[in-house]
Amino acid sequence: MEKIKVMIVDDHPVVREGLKQLCEIDEVMEVIAEARTGLECLQQLEKVSPDLIFMDIRMPGINGIESTRLVSEKYPHIKVIILTIYEDDQYVTEAIRAGAKGYVLKKVQREELLKIVHQVMENQAFLDPTVTADIFNRLKKEPQDSKGSGKVLFTRRELEILKEIAAGNTDRAIAEVLCISEHTVRSHVKSLFRKMGVSSRAKAVTQALQGRIITM
Repeated sequence: MEKIKVMIVDDHPVVREGLKQLCEIDEVMEVIAEARTGLECLQQLEKVSPDLIFMDIRMPGINGIESTRLVSEKYPHIKVIILTIYEDDQYVTEAIRAGAKGYVLKKVQREELLKIVHQVMENQAFLDPTVTADIFNRLKKEPQDSKGSGKVLFTRRELEILKEIAAGNTDRAIAEVLCISEHTVRSHVKSLFRKMGVSSRAKAVTQALQGRIITM
């Protein structure tokens, strides 16, 4: 099995060292680069090609949100997990729009963070449960997005699954809640992505809430 190549971007050496030690616990993960700032991150990406980046938000110069946007635009194959102390719903919203595949608070348990990494590498978005309610409330108050204003028809089951995705549940958890197979869940998720014109769960949730497709 190929290792997950990781880059750590944080201006605090202690945080970088802690994350590096954590990654070494998982035999499948390998830290191949570290950076103190967003600019250093972008410069190193010209030489190295990680699969995953742990990105802090507040750093000198280019912040983590803007760095994530630039990484997503130039290196769309790299998955970015925002790892931060900030629970501000505006940060969460901006991170998702910038292309982050995960938003995790630094108080997360080590074992849980490793699970989140593997979840994101399987193309499943993750929002920390602590900030989920706040982002839903924020998105519901924003003007309806043009992408969500079309007359797209969804089946009852698709809407059920969309709500479960918005709640942060995995395919397995959704299958258990709805008493269907994981294969069926994945089929419905693919259908949802196709109808909504999105490629990630985070974008599907954002569009669904902005377009009033679902409410929380």
